[in-house]
Amino acid sequence: MTAETNNTQIKEPELWGHPKGLYVCFTTELWERFSFYGMKYLLLLYLTKYHLFSDGAGLDILGAYAGLVYALPVIGGMLADKYLGMRKAVVFGGILLSLGHIGMAYEGFQALHYAAGTVLTDDLTLVDGTVLTAGTVLAEDVTIQDTQALKVFYMSLALIVMGVGFLKPNISTIVGQLYGKDDPRRDSGFTIFYMGINIGSFVATLLCGWLGETYGWKYGFGAAGIGMIIGLITFLKGQKYLYGHAEPNNPAILKEKVFGLVNKETAIYIGTILFLPVVWLLVQKEPIVHATQNIFLVIAIIGIIMYSMFFHNRDHSRTTARIIAAVGILLGTLAVLSEIEVSFWYESLAPFASAVHELNSGIGGALSFTYLFSEDSNALGYLSVFVILGFVIYGFVKHNSVEYGQTVVLMVLILSTIVFWALFEQSAGSMTFYADRVLDREIGDAEIKASMFGSLNAGFIMLLAIPFATLWVWLDKRRMNPSTPVKFGFGIILAGLGFGALILGAEFPNEAGKVAMIWLILAYLLHTMGELCLSPVGLSAVTKLSISKVVSVSMGTWFLATALSETVATRIARSAEIETDANGEITDVGAALATYTDLYTTLMWWGIGVGIFMILISPILKKGMHGVK
Repeated sequence: MTAETNNTQIKEPELWGHPKGLYVCFTTELWERFSFYGMKYLLLLYLTKYHLFSDGAGLDILGAYAGLVYALPVIGGMLADKYLGMRKAVVFGGILLSLGHIGMAYEGFQALHYAAGTVLTDDLTLVDGTVLTAGTVLAEDVTIQDTQALKVFYMSLALIVMGVGFLKPNISTIVGQLYGKDDPRRDSGFTIFYMGINIGSFVATLLCGWLGETYGWKYGFGAAGIGMIIGLITFLKGQKYLYGHAEPNNPAILKEKVFGLVNKETAIYIGTILFLPVVWLLVQKEPIVHATQNIFLVIAIIGIIMYSMFFHNRDHSRTTARIIAAVGILLGTLAVLSEIEVSFWYESLAPFASAVHELNSGIGGALSFTYLFSEDSNALGYLSVFVILGFVIYGFVKHNSVEYGQTVVLMVLILSTIVFWALFEQSAGSMTFYADRVLDREIGDAEIKASMFGSLNAGFIMLLAIPFATLWVWLDKRRMNPSTPVKFGFGIILAGLGFGALILGAEFPNEAGKVAMIWLILAYLLHTMGELCLSPVGLSAVTKLSISKVVSVSMGTWFLATALSETVATRIARSAEIETDANGEITDVGAALATYTDLYTTLMWWGIGVGIFMILISPILKKGMHGVK
């Protein structure tokens, strides 16, 4: 092929009609996704069965981790664009990921649970150092966990989060750089690349899930780690085939000194390592992660809308818009903080507890700390939504343009994805519990492990991605292709209907009170169909509807919304939290099934309702798109 780099025509070798670099990226991403999904569906079961976390505590860890995994690539992409270049970012990310997955294989000793009323036969040392002597009758339940192993576990998650942040956005970008803008092979190249993602996900969830639940958690996590190491070696060996397409835009800037001590490249690596303790803490503090996601999403949406408002009206006064935007951001921030329980603030801000107490007991009444930071305070949330809507309406009245209308539509689409992904991502949360606890997983004398059902999504994508892409083309030729908002509506409805399959399946339990596997398989099928209606269409919409100068920011906002949906998903799953015995197992299958069915009934109607709403407003949104398909 002939490729153009720095205005110089060079000949690059091909393999099966594509640049060799494509297959380097394909293999690297296959193994990276192998490692990621290999541990994702084991994570919750490991925490609740081995370390005896409650459902809620395990879901909090999962939500914080997944939320950070989808948020930090925004920063990793920016650092690569401005400083490191994609190749260096991928190598650094791969190293962090490998270290993280190696750490996950260390599980420590299994947690022990002693029920209230137990008479100790041996001395028992509590986490705080207190020793309970043999013969003591326990007045309350006591769970002894390996705190040192958990510290290693949290650091391993932090390494994985940071590694994904550097690797994930840049490996995809490299694929795009291997082709010219008008290269007809570009789309097929990405199809091959994304097939690698799904192959890695499919195989990993089956293999690592089976190893972890059959032979021991460390074997499942260890296999995921081996996969990541293979991926890193593959990239290091194959990076020569990238032919400079992934190098820094300005190599000289990396050699500039920071404070006269180290160059900028080294400073980025050191800064990342120094930031690890912060991420280590964040994976244990889901409320902070959730609040931060909300705040940054509010700022991003208002900021992008304001930029589009004055894109063609730069000489207009911005004072009013700035005031409304500032008030919207302030109220939105306070509304987010109001969701966090008072107890969390007292625990997290212990040094300021006395000052907080003074504020709370002083003159202030309705504006006291307790009022502002309590679950009963919904006024701020409603008021912030009202102000933001007013801000959007003000833009249409005073500063309307094609770009402004398209930007507002894009923000509506992005917000709607939170609903979809919050439903879809029950897969690693409540649906994994469902598979483990109330699903009949036996086939003859064999048993399918609960974590292995997560492979269904990747499997169905490999089967349905091409048919769906073909369907849109076929409909478009006949002028029947639904608009982007309608496709979003269909996707969200399908996510809701997936839970409808589980509700229906609950009506036909077997003798043991468990549900047949076919219903969970059907739920995954419907969810995957919904994903194919929304995800690829949505990513395309971001590039088409966004103003060219803020495409990257808009894409970052898309992924920030996805990150938020992860914590929303686990918070939803917490409403179906179930008490377990000393081994992390449920004691009443019927009661558990009823609890999950109640949750899924709510989610089904939410999905159907929001999906129908999107279809109803689609004519308005289509008009705001101004001809963009």
